[in-house]
Amino acid sequence: MIKKIKRKPIKRNPVCVIYWYDAAYIYEKKLPEETPPLQVTTGFVVKATNDYTNIATNINYNQKTNRLWPIDGFVIPKKATEKFKKIGWLNK
Repeated sequence: MIKKIKRKPIKRNPVCVIYWYDAAYIYEKKLPEETPPLQVTTGFVVKATNDYTNIATNINYNQKTNRLWPIDGFVIPKKATEKFKKIGWLNK
């Protein structure tokens, strides 16, 4: 007899696009005159606070347990964010 595995429902996470400016850095004594280029990052929100958004860009999925967990991503400061756009849901 095959035993059925109970799956926990996956928490709904919004899939989003964040337009943001990364910090400028150089090894010279004088700062660059141009601002860094606008970055575009797409993924699902792991955590969002008043100070930052943690966005996962790659995830693992276990079909047996129905669990997702982030492999990598970015922590983007709110002050560096130019635009935040929700484009859907990771799971419905």
